[in-house]
Amino acid sequence: MYELDLRLKDYYDELDPKRRLEILDTFAEDESVKFLRELYCERYSDHENKGRKNVDWWLWRCICLQILYGRGNFFRKFRDKEVKLILDELYVDDTHKNFLYHEYRNLARRYLSTCRGANYASRFMGFRQASDEEKVLKACADIWQMSKGIAKLTGLEERMQVFIEAFYDELMNFSPLCHAEYERLNQ
Repeated sequence: MYELDLRLKDYYDELDPKRRLEILDTFAEDESVKFLRELYCERYSDHENKGRKNVDWWLWRCICLQILYGRGNFFRKFRDKEVKLILDELYVDDTHKNFLYHEYRNLARRYLSTCRGANYASRFMGFRQASDEEKVLKACADIWQMSKGIAKLTGLEERMQVFIEAFYDELMNFSPLCHAEYERLNQ
């Protein structure tokens, strides 16, 4: 459905921001590369002007979506307003759906790359390490909360369709355990 321009495959497969920029710089400048460069600049910039380099702003905003999912209905107006602001930053309303789908998959893959670490999903202040299965289930819950979960909670499923699909597709590549867990979370 979201066809991948094969010349962009290496760019979308790469997780390291510096390496992604190097790949992007090898492309001949055209309208699609201009849009990718715009996405790159929005995604990897220090929006808070704190002098940090290689900040993946979109990754941070996805974590914010997950945090907002955990907010109860007491803060519903604040939550809904903040979610809409984040969606604007993530370009969810843009017409370049093919590019965004693959950028969102890269974003989800980057998040999931952190989920196999030794301390991920650990308990009791890090003294109890999570098993591989616990890490997968936690990663699945995280991805669901920051995509489909927050969309359902705020009534923005249609607006977030491409984002949800990309995160779902990337999650299904992460582990075979994810399908059943995702379905369970959806209910």
